[in-house]
Amino acid sequence: MRARTLIVMSALGCVMLAGCRNTPRRNPGPAYPQGMGIPPTNIPIGPPPMAPVPSKQAPPGDAGETWLPEDTPPGKSKSEYPKKMPPGKQGVQLGEPDYVEKPKALEDESSKGTPVEPKKVEPVDQAKGIPEFTQIKDGVSAGQRPEIEGLDWLKANGYKTIVFVRKAGDDDTTDRRQVEKREMQYVGLVVAADTFTQAWIEEFTRVVGESKSRPIFVYGDPATVGSVWYLHLRMAEFLTHDEARIRAGRLGLTDEKSEMFQAALKVLPRN
Repeated sequence: MRARTLIVMSALGCVMLAGCRNTPRRNPGPAYPQGMGIPPTNIPIGPPPMAPVPSKQAPPGDAGETWLPEDTPPGKSKSEYPKKMPPGKQGVQLGEPDYVEKPKALEDESSKGTPVEPKKVEPVDQAKGIPEFTQIKDGVSAGQRPEIEGLDWLKANGYKTIVFVRKAGDDDTTDRRQVEKREMQYVGLVVAADTFTQAWIEEFTRVVGESKSRPIFVYGDPATVGSVWYLHLRMAEFLTHDEARIRAGRLGLTDEKSEMFQAALKVLPRN
């Protein structure tokens, strides 16, 4: 019985061995793609090495590197600078200049949080002792009758000529004496509604227009002087009615119905 079992097992083993030999083998294919020739050698294994991080300003093409300007203040660290290049400077494109804009220097630590005070503008020295002092144009000023302190101020500031536009009944003896005492030239011009003519305004324009007599200061009764300046601005400066009226208003012209202003309107040439 044991001999029969051994024979059967031997027969089964032979059948299985014969079946394994007749099974077709799978073609593993070439070791490398066809057409490549001999495979390359000395290929490194693993990821490529990391490029060293520069200690100075990095090339503009790499936006992820930490970079420092050449004029880095002592004691500054890389963490105080941006990790990326500024927008629009990630790389030099065709047609762009081959330079990289340097970052602005950081402010000193001691000055952070300290507000910068604006520079104080010194006020212009106002005329002392001269009410309503106004600069008309270069070398010509006007105002009301100056006090003794005002005459001293005019002398100290280099004024050469003082013009008093007065009415016929006004006494100018004291004015002349005080002006000439300070070695300045005194000019008195008498005007009235009936003498307000084109010839008179031409004489006034000649007096205030002489460059060798400048700086010149003109004063008088505000209503009278305001009408004189209005006519001067219209005929000598060629301003319009509204422009001359506004400027003369700062010099004493407040009543356009006054006799002097109506006389000034009559002097204007009619178109």
